[in-house]
Amino acid sequence: MKEYKNYIFDLYGTLVDICTNEYKPSLWKLMAELYNVYGCRWSGKTLSDAFWKMDAEERELARNKMKVEGAEIKLEKVFARLLFEVPKCYDCSMRIAGVSVDELRKRYSTEREEVLNLVTSSDWCVTVANLFRVHSRKFIRPYANTISTLTKLKEQGKGVYLLSNAQQIFTMPEIEMTGINILFDKMYISSDCEVMKPQKEFMEKLLTEEKLNISETVMVGNELRSDTMVAFRCGVDSIYLNTSSFTKNEINKEWKTLLKKEGIPNGYAPHIVMSGDIAEILEC
Repeated sequence: MKEYKNYIFDLYGTLVDICTNEYKPSLWKLMAELYNVYGCRWSGKTLSDAFWKMDAEERELARNKMKVEGAEIKLEKVFARLLFEVPKCYDCSMRIAGVSVDELRKRYSTEREEVLNLVTSSDWCVTVANLFRVHSRKFIRPYANTISTLTKLKEQGKGVYLLSNAQQIFTMPEIEMTGINILFDKMYISSDCEVMKPQKEFMEKLLTEEKLNISETVMVGNELRSDTMVAFRCGVDSIYLNTSSFTKNEINKEWKTLLKKEGIPNGYAPHIVMSGDIAEILEC
């Protein structure tokens, strides 16, 4: 396999191992209790239902705006909407960004976007989003050879970039927690770019802004339908890390499905690291 000057990495499942559960009742009970401090009267179940409904609504609006299927949203807007679009509420003295919640509710019907912008950019929203993430997350940890491999690539003078389908509001703290943030030349997170993999516009933004030669660049990820696909659409080589311990038959079956569905020519295929060990890319 040829040598590359630039390495673009996926995050979750590629560089870090993570386990989350956004559907557990205890999470939504806790979130409802927090919202109810701010004048809401949510139950865990009604809040969970409203969250997923608003998430779907925002994604549909994003697709219509961006004119692409792989449009991305900022979850901050969903968290903010939940504060105001609640069936029942009560008067309270709490304030967000220096403004009383009661005042914000009064303004919401006529100044919706202004109020949402104020709340989504507030420390309140950062806290709510990260509480959601912390309590939905079972664990997060870098894979065994992540830091050493990225460090070696940097020492060799390689360009090291991140291209992640993620929410910046809680992904950046997770990246910093793992200590890998200092190893990237630049990080691209889908919620900031309004598109996500495998939408080619996402990778094209990175390639263009960083002035990368596609023939000298490789995408490293753990998902054929996302990481390998966006690489193919941009004319970039790819390396597939089998961190989920799929069998060769399972990988081949999924790849054949993609070949047929996406019209990928038989000559294009990712280099597969069956062990899932990122250190092996140094030997490719």
